[in-house]
Amino acid sequence: MPRRFRVALVTGATRGIGYNVGKEMVKRMPLTTTYMTSRVNVAGFQSILGMQLGAAARDRAKFVRMDVRDLEAVNGMKEKIVKTFGGLDILVNNAGIYHVPDKSLSVFPKQVQEILGINYWGTKNVIGSFFPHFKPHSRIVNITSNLGHIMSVKNMEDELKEALRLRFNSCNNEFELDGLLLKFQRDAIQGTWRKEGWPSCGYTVSKMAINAYTRILQRQFDEDDREDLVVNAVYPCTKHSKIDQSDMKILDDEEGARFVFYMASVKPNSHGVFPRGAVIWNNSRVVDNREGFTYNNKHQVKLPLEIPQV
Repeated sequence: MPRRFRVALVTGATRGIGYNVGKEMVKRMPLTTTYMTSRVNVAGFQSILGMQLGAAARDRAKFVRMDVRDLEAVNGMKEKIVKTFGGLDILVNNAGIYHVPDKSLSVFPKQVQEILGINYWGTKNVIGSFFPHFKPHSRIVNITSNLGHIMSVKNMEDELKEALRLRFNSCNNEFELDGLLLKFQRDAIQGTWRKEGWPSCGYTVSKMAINAYTRILQRQFDEDDREDLVVNAVYPCTKHSKIDQSDMKILDDEEGARFVFYMASVKPNSHGVFPRGAVIWNNSRVVDNREGFTYNNKHQVKLPLEIPQV
């Protein structure tokens, strides 16, 4: 049986976890072309990767400037990949931005607009553009955060936290979820977000939205005629210089990238064994709010010490 050539796309891939995820793919998947995008200048990164992994890596890695907020640029990337490869096998949505919350009325609405523009609406731009072109057995990973968990919300009463959790859990489709995020943006502009029960951290809301979107997207995949499409939201638990991670076991970027790579490249047809539409965080636990389902990845989906080339 001939070996199958594949194609992967990693957004936000010129530094940190994104760069290391792309690097892991280039290193471990010799029959895969990996596109690594960033909204900033990507000049020189292909040469750097070649020096780290060898000259052949330069042929398998393609650095492209692409802002996920720019739908024209996203569609251009999609058309290029579809024309060359017929579709997409692996997508890692890592592009994101964090601002230390500023509760002033002159700043907070701007923070919310930029954070949601990249973290939520930008992620949806990429998935929406590629949705018809995901190949059977495709794997999609949406990078999430510990701040996307309701327990991370500070200075909010428990009943308000529960109400916030229910807001996101009650969204049954993209239309409802989009409407919820648009309301948050309006409440931020009007200065009523705290009165309306929102936390004063746009990044937290954006990652809660990503977690809910992942659940909704998997439901769409399960109803699709294409076989074995899987999406999960993954928190790699790597260090973030601006986020409080004092209660977390922090991994270095390389180790976190290996975990994300595993989640993005697990073999086809792992029904009943591998999480689908779940939120995986702290590199050990999968939490799915549907019916209180919890999944201990540390014991049931072990990351191999030696990841085979695929």
